[in-house]
Amino acid sequence: MSLDTRRRLRFNKYAKAYSKAEEIATELSNGRKDALFLSGDERRIYEAAVEGLGKVGNPALDSVVREYVAAKEKLGDTSLVEAASFFKTHGGGAVKKATLAEIRKKLLEALEADKRSEYHIRDITRHTKRFVEFFSGSITEITTSELNEWLRGLPGGGRNRDNHRDSIHNFFNFAKSEGYLPKSLPAASEETKRVNEAGTDNEVFTVEEAHSLLQGAQDWMVPTLAIKLFSGMRSEEVHRMDWAAVRFDQDAIILSKAITKTKQRRMVPLLPNLKLWLLPYKGSTGRIAERWVSAKTMCRAWTDRAENVNVVYKKNAMRNSYISYRLADIKNIAQVALESGNSPGIIQRDYLELVTETDAKRWFSLVPGGGLPE
Repeated sequence: MSLDTRRRLRFNKYAKAYSKAEEIATELSNGRKDALFLSGDERRIYEAAVEGLGKVGNPALDSVVREYVAAKEKLGDTSLVEAASFFKTHGGGAVKKATLAEIRKKLLEALEADKRSEYHIRDITRHTKRFVEFFSGSITEITTSELNEWLRGLPGGGRNRDNHRDSIHNFFNFAKSEGYLPKSLPAASEETKRVNEAGTDNEVFTVEEAHSLLQGAQDWMVPTLAIKLFSGMRSEEVHRMDWAAVRFDQDAIILSKAITKTKQRRMVPLLPNLKLWLLPYKGSTGRIAERWVSAKTMCRAWTDRAENVNVVYKKNAMRNSYISYRLADIKNIAQVALESGNSPGIIQRDYLELVTETDAKRWFSLVPGGGLPE
């Protein structure tokens, strides 16, 4: 019998009253909740609680108590009213609900719609995929400490960790701009730590290794290999460019905004040795790397070529090699920065004095059919 239906029972015979009393006593001894009676202050407190819950949709009292206990465990001495007021003042009331995967989908759609560079979208896609697969729950529950712990556990060196950190920070900024995080509060990603380590020097190919890669390579592979080794272009740029970009009469390769990572037109010198490597293909049309469906598959072909000639393939080493040898040769940081689409600061920090001027002269003396430069 519940509190709301509590009433005095009357019987015209003692036996009936006694039987009912035994029934109620049995229910009480068995712990039946709806047979529980409250009295005094307990009854008053219970009725006040039920009346108060009626103002917010009549949630179950036990559910409210559990939620209160969980909140107080997190808030400590701070009251729920203070926490709610702070949350609402700082934009919490407008926070939208979505899973991490849903936010990621919207982010990638926005990057495509904004026509962000292929490189940027590629990195954001890869880094956020790993992030979403690791974390679960709401983005509002992820802490800076948890993000730092995840970043420290990533494979690779400091640069890989910093790249992931930057992508995740973009993810959180997007979530904030779209209302999935309070706009006036710092996101958990903002105080994550960058490594900023000195790191190791960029790897380059030696003159001997480049000679092995080029001499005897298949005709369909030579143009992309030569361009990568002797122009410093990025793999994605090589994969997208047409033969029309190669201006044999002007000793230049003209890259349009649609091709470059920075979305800025760039002119790359068609150096004498590179020109000799490409002259047999003069008059060709279409994409230079039309054999491959993606830059990734093109790079895999280069990796296979290196393995076939017993050269250890080093990631980014072809671009690193051009920038390093070119800088040692002409000693002009600003010009090399323009040619490679990098900033002068990065050129000076990462490529200065990696190779000698003598080796640079040998590098740009590698020509078709020639032996190893002295």
